[in-house]
Amino acid sequence: MDQNISAQEESLKKKAAKGFLWGGLSNGLQQVFGLIFGIVLLRTLSPEDYGLVGILTIFSSIASSLTESGFVSAISIKKDVTKADYNAVFWFCIFLGAFIYMLLFLLSPVIADFYEIPALALLAQVSFLNFFISSFGVAHSANLTRNLRIKERANANIVAVFVGGILAIAVAFAGWGYWALVVQNLSYCLVYVLLSWRYSSFRPSFQINLAPVKPMLAYSNKLIITNVFFHLNNNFLSAVLGKYVPIAQVGQYNSANRWNLTVQSFTLSISNMIIQPLMTEASQSGEERRIRVFRKLLSFISFITFPSMFGLALIAPDFVLLAGGGEWAESGNYLRILAFGGAFAIVSNAFSNYTLSKGKSDTYMKNMVAFGLIQIALFFLLKEAGVTYIVMSFAVLNFIWLNTWYFLSKESLQYSYRYLWKDVYAYALIALAGYLMTFWWINMLPSALLRLSLSVLSMGAVYIVLTYFFNKETFLEIKKFFQNKL
Repeated sequence: MDQNISAQEESLKKKAAKGFLWGGLSNGLQQVFGLIFGIVLLRTLSPEDYGLVGILTIFSSIASSLTESGFVSAISIKKDVTKADYNAVFWFCIFLGAFIYMLLFLLSPVIADFYEIPALALLAQVSFLNFFISSFGVAHSANLTRNLRIKERANANIVAVFVGGILAIAVAFAGWGYWALVVQNLSYCLVYVLLSWRYSSFRPSFQINLAPVKPMLAYSNKLIITNVFFHLNNNFLSAVLGKYVPIAQVGQYNSANRWNLTVQSFTLSISNMIIQPLMTEASQSGEERRIRVFRKLLSFISFITFPSMFGLALIAPDFVLLAGGGEWAESGNYLRILAFGGAFAIVSNAFSNYTLSKGKSDTYMKNMVAFGLIQIALFFLLKEAGVTYIVMSFAVLNFIWLNTWYFLSKESLQYSYRYLWKDVYAYALIALAGYLMTFWWINMLPSALLRLSLSVLSMGAVYIVLTYFFNKETFLEIKKFFQNKL
């Protein structure tokens, strides 16, 4: 019995190590590509271009959630998965994606009339192809996730980001404006789907039987609502601002949000790929092991997340100034606020993934819906005060909601609030100390490039020293992990 447990521990450690390594490398390269392509596009396109595309993001994101229907998560936790399951998911997603696309295609002129922007009609009809293209890869993505084929998913993501960025820059330089962003999204989806097919062992057949979908929908139907609200939460402000403020201001916010979500993805995608499958496996063992696995994962995520996101907040104005020029100054202020809230959103995702690993999709759904409804209420409460105050309220809500996720998870996880302080808030406070200790003097420097460079070095040094001093055991463990992998 002890040998079996020991073997399981070793297998789990290998999966976690491989997941963090390839997830980290993939996201690292994506950040580099995203940074380069993003800067070029920011220099080439206008706030109005970003505003037009930002308005439509919420529609395609929600449609994508409906098309995916929570099947990736449902297959990840399903005890036994057959080829018939994958085949049913494959055809169901395609049929549903085609239906939703045709519906939105017909509604595109209505969307354009609502915003009083005629160009949105054609833009929407082309942009909405992204979720239909993605529907062809849902089953294959689920297959890769189920089998922890993280290296393969990483390769697919990297190539898709690179191809999408190159094509977007070519279109932007040709003078096609906002179409560059549309091409970037569509080409990313197409390349990722093609590579998912290549790396996945699943091959669909024309023996269409949708019956296996029904039991999976019993779990994923709540995830569908949840994912709709997830994208509503992320893109609601871009969409609703298009009706109330100038399109250029929408572009300022949308650009900031894109940068914020790009940096968030560095740890968020690792969390999504690793925590749910590993916690599902660990949950089959004893309580002590389950807590230990979760704490190590959460500490690692917190260790990376808070210096990354608080560091982004520190350099946001100078970064945007150097990347896009003076016309994007407003976006830098939004990015600073979004980065603070984004840090807590990433950590909250760890708890939400644990909730899913326990099969509690109803709890997950209710919490995400409540979060979305509060965001909507905050917008209408503060819309007269201005965009900055709305963004600040959303950031505070992300902080509060981390505690909400904790209280929903603590009973089944047996995870005390003392652990939360040690595994999460300790890193947040250390990162905040590094932020404040750098912020008070860095603005005295005259050059934006010099401020940005020294901000990163200063805050990084303070964070490492304070982490070593106050949490030496965890620091040395993470250091050993990187040394072994590098």
